[in-house]
Amino acid sequence: MKRTYAILLVVLLPFSLFAQDQEANTLKVQGSAQIEMMPDLFQFDLRFNVTTEAQRQSIDSLNDMTDYMIKCLTKKGKISKDSLKTIGFYTNINDNQYRPEVKTTYTASQTLQLKIGADKEQIIKLLNVIADTNLPVNVNTSSYFSDKAKAKSEEALIKAAFENASRQAQMLASAGNFEVGAVRSVDYTQGEPFQVNALARMESMAMKSSDDRSFANFNLAPQEFQKSIRISYFIHQKKN
Repeated sequence: MKRTYAILLVVLLPFSLFAQDQEANTLKVQGSAQIEMMPDLFQFDLRFNVTTEAQRQSIDSLNDMTDYMIKCLTKKGKISKDSLKTIGFYTNINDNQYRPEVKTTYTASQTLQLKIGADKEQIIKLLNVIADTNLPVNVNTSSYFSDKAKAKSEEALIKAAFENASRQAQMLASAGNFEVGAVRSVDYTQGEPFQVNALARMESMAMKSSDDRSFANFNLAPQEFQKSIRISYFIHQKKN
């Protein structure tokens, strides 16, 4: 047993020395970057809910409202029908079996979804078109990024993270009286991947006046992106 233990020490010792050699003359720093960017795409979700005493009537009324909204958006808002789609359709029975004095009703619901480029003037125009319909619709808006915009942002983030890491390495080299050489390795998985940091900020809307449903202003909010990269540099003692 003792002989086996001695053999293991002999075998493992070169590997340990090899691992230490790999870390020698190396400086590791973590470069971080954070940027703000305006979204380039915008989405409207128009939710219709219709409740009547007959199921067929609720569905027909829902379809009429949706068709009218589509007509207004395509004609007044100059929106292509290809930009519109309906999602989330359902019907529900409001059974009042415990209150016989209240009639059973039926609710039909669906969402009309519209995706456009994040153009402020067009967004205001469409908000006013939607308001002018006077339909009982819940309007939710959101902004987001195309794949092209994400790629552009990620490229900027990586460049900024490398610059941040380089500055840290040079500061440490100055304090430690050594020189920073070439990059030895890069760990791209360190820190958080490219993503929106927390939740996107809410867009702000403003009505012209309390008795006017027209929109006078709409502000898109920038969103924050962040990235961290761990970089190893070769280092050398300064030559006298």
